[in-house]
Amino acid sequence: MIIDPRTAKQLIELQWMDSMNLDKSAIKNMEQGKIDSSVFATLLQQKMDQSGTGSISAQELMKTLDAIALPADRVGSMKQGATSLEGASQSASSLDRSSAKIEMPSVSEPTVKSGTPNANAAQYADIVQAASSKYGIPQSLINGIIDAESSFNPNAQSGAGAKGLMQLMDGTAAGLGVKNSFDPEQNINGGASYIASMLLRFDGSQRLALAAYNAGPGTLQRLGIRTEADLDANFDRLPRETQNYIGRVEKAQAKYI
Repeated sequence: MIIDPRTAKQLIELQWMDSMNLDKSAIKNMEQGKIDSSVFATLLQQKMDQSGTGSISAQELMKTLDAIALPADRVGSMKQGATSLEGASQSASSLDRSSAKIEMPSVSEPTVKSGTPNANAAQYADIVQAASSKYGIPQSLINGIIDAESSFNPNAQSGAGAKGLMQLMDGTAAGLGVKNSFDPEQNINGGASYIASMLLRFDGSQRLALAAYNAGPGTLQRLGIRTEADLDANFDRLPRETQNYIGRVEKAQAKYI
């Protein structure tokens, strides 16, 4: 699948920040609360130019991300395993004006429909379809997450503070450019971009992406979970909520194929 380069740039920013396990306090301690995107944009563009195809695989993307590091004087306190993205820069870079594209890894979805879709899903169908096309991920996955997270209630709010259809935490929402988590279009676009960034990070593995969406990529990193085999070997070490969450989303997803 191919995604727009401006979308790719935003996903790369999320990937970069997640790989560093920055929490909200860490990001606030960065200079002016923003990340200078010119370094990774330049490196990524060089990688694409070297490929000669104008595209880059998820594996090559991760190699490029591994080469990027913030100067020590730009980073404040860091917390292991945190996933908040507050303060992420949405500024334009050379990549925004490039014709280069990033190839999303192939994402499988259920082959057999099972269950009845939520009656409220239809009113968000256009937003879900647009987000699916923009981020290169199945509509059924977006719908499955919404179904499992909020039962398509745009005003849902958890005890932990997660808000809206895709249950975004305030810090994560801010990093995704979501100003109002109770606005369906903003929430779905933010949640879709985040799950897309997790799919990029884990080379298209939906189970790993869902585990990271629920528990945070830092949790998986601490447990040494990088592949499907790692997930199977360490599944019982995941939070019980996350263990249940993966199956719950996949079951819900089968309603929307």
